[in-house]
This record gives sequence, C-alpha cells and structure tokens, in this order.
Amino acid sequence: MKKTNLLFTICALLFSALLNPAHSQEAPNQEWNQFRGAQRSGSTDNVELTSFTDKEPKLVWKKKLGDGFSELTISGGNIYTMISERKDSITGDEFIAAFDEKTGDEVWRTKVDNMFFDTFGDGPRSTPAIGEKNVYSLSSYGKLSANSKKDGKTLWQVDFMKEYGSKIPRWGFSSSPVLVGNNVIVEVGGTDSRAFMAFDKKTGKEVWKKGEGIATYNSPVHGKINDKECIIFANGRKVYSLTTVGDTLWTYNSPISNPTGMPIVFDGNKIFISAVRNPGFIVLEVNNNKAKEISRGTSMKNDYSSSIYHDGYVYGFHVAALQCISVKTGEKKWTKRGYGKGSLIRIGDQLLVLSDKGKLIQVKATPEAYIELGNIQAIDGKSWTAPSFTNGKIYLRNLTEMACYELK
Repeated sequence: MKKTNLLFTICALLFSALLNPAHSQEAPNQEWNQFRGAQRSGSTDNVELTSFTDKEPKLVWKKKLGDGFSELTISGGNIYTMISERKDSITGDEFIAAFDEKTGDEVWRTKVDNMFFDTFGDGPRSTPAIGEKNVYSLSSYGKLSANSKKDGKTLWQVDFMKEYGSKIPRWGFSSSPVLVGNNVIVEVGGTDSRAFMAFDKKTGKEVWKKGEGIATYNSPVHGKINDKECIIFANGRKVYSLTTVGDTLWTYNSPISNPTGMPIVFDGNKIFISAVRNPGFIVLEVNNNKAKEISRGTSMKNDYSSSIYHDGYVYGFHVAALQCISVKTGEKKWTKRGYGKGSLIRIGDQLLVLSDKGKLIQVKATPEAYIELGNIQAIDGKSWTAPSFTNGKIYLRNLTEMACYELK
C-alpha cells in the first residue's frame, strides 16, 4: 500500500510538472549565439546587474585579435567570431575562429576568404550564427561557409559573387545569417530573383530564393508577426516579409533607404526601421498581410548600430548621440552626447553602452531621464562592434583586440 501511494505521488508530481512549465523548463537561453543575441534583439531579460559604482566590472582577460567588426558570439564554452590577418600592406586572409570563453585563448582558426581592406577599418563585417554542431559565417567577399564547431573543419562553402552574380557592396558583405530550422537564411544580392536565399545547413545546397535587390548592410529578422512566423528583410527602399519556406507574405515600399540598423519587431505586429538619412525612422503596422505606415520622425537616425526596444521606447544612437524616444510619437525623451557613434545592448532594466572609443557605460533603461550607473574605460581604440553578454559576463571587441569583464 505504501509503495502504491509513493508511486501515485511520483506520477502526480510528474503530471503537475507537465501542466506547470515553470517547474519543468530550464533557465532562459542566455547564449549570445548569433547577431544581436539569441532573439536578435540585442537584449537579455531576467537578469539583474549590480551598479558599476557598487561593484566595478572585473577584467577577466584581454587578448589581441585580428582586424574585423564581427560580433563575438558565445556558445558551449567557446567564442566564435571572424578575424583577419594581413600578409603585407595589400594582402591577407579572413578567418572564422574559436576562442576559449574562460581564457580568451585561441582554440582554432580556419581561412574562409581573402582579407578585405578599407580606410574605415579592415577585415570581416558579418557576425557568424552558431548551430548545434556547426558555425555559419559570411566573408567580406561574399563566401558563406559552414565550419565544424569542434575543430573548424570546412564542411561547405558557397561563393555568392561566383555562383549568383552578387556584387560586393562598397564596405563589403555585411549581412549576418540567421538559422531557421534546417536552413541558413541570408541576404545574397544575387541576380535572377536571388536577393534572399536559404541554404541547407548540412549541405549548403540552395533551398529557396526570392526577391530583387543588391547586397546591402542589413541583416534579416526572424520572428512572429500576428502569430505567423516570418523573415523580415529591409533592402534598398523595400521591406519584405517572407515565410520560412520563401513565400512572400507582403512587401512595402519604404521611404527609408538602405538601413544599416536592424529592423525591430514589437507589440506583435509592428516594425521599427531607422536609417541615417531622412526621414530617419518609420513604424509599420501589419494586419492581414498588409503593412501600413503609422508614424515617422527624425528623432532617431541609426547610422552604424541598431537600436533597442523596451516597454514602448526606443534607445539607440541618433547619429552620434545616445537617445531615447517614444516609439508611438517619436518624441525625444532624453539625449546624451560624448560617446561618438557607439553601440548598445540591454540587460534586464539596464543599457550597456559602448562608446566608439571603448568606454563602457551603464545606463538605466528608463525614458524619465538619462541616469548613468557608472562607467569604465574597458577597451581602447576604434570600437564599432556591439557588446555581447552571457552568464554574467560582457564581451567587447575593437578592431584589434577583445576583452571579457565579469559584471555579477
């Protein structure tokens, strides 16, 4: 009888766990495993950080790194990013590389292309996407590669310029791929309706193609609009919404030209898009697979980096000023200058802002006023790459080195 009661109790507890996911689910995924983090939003929730003035960030390590602008993606104990190394003044190589998360020591590197040179900064621009077993990257000259996370072995590579007639943008291929199901989806900029394409993660073979448009500097958004899964591309003066199998849901002719800042999907059916030229930003509302503009303004003009949406407000760099605006009205709530054309992410209710000269600033994510919680000079030199965050640590990169700081 006692054994029967015990068995009944165990079964009841297991059934209760199934009914109450809060007791059965693991902690939220905090891996920064693709461009702008796990949700491609530049944000991580359910994290509380101590004020820098109460506990200054502790330097864990700082390492020299080859030139490049790719974000540091973190997964399974390793950092994955793209770097470059020059051979002489006009030649060099681009690599996908892995580093130990705890020490910053290099684990492996694999050449994926020739090095891209530019007066604003050399090396790769795109951020790799991390899958279960492989890492997927796009080089400055448009070579999409799949490499083993374990040892860097190249599994396949597709040359956009050679295979699809893509033309290299002025500042190199910069779009960051997104993983959706069994596919790698990326802006290609190819001819014959191959602006956007999906490739099989295992083989690199073409799965679908869609759209007209040259390669630009924007990255696709994967999310849900009106509870329908979709991929959003902002290319040229057009916004595309595609299904995960490449069918067109809707398109919109936009007044925003070639945005670099990534579109932000919010409130279930709205999209914020911003670029450095007028009008600055627009907000689209989508219903019944039709998009319409519901507002626009000049109070947020994203140049290099993407903005952050939080509780009805957008935080971002309005050219070279950190700014907060109402997403509904475009009203400017506050402005803070002095950080150049920096970047930012949101961790819980705080913004972690990186100036373009490597100063890390902790700011309260509130529209009430600019409230600084502390700052440190975290890294020196040109810092145009947004921070990455996982497991209480922030990872920073400039053109020549990377650093890890413990925040909690």
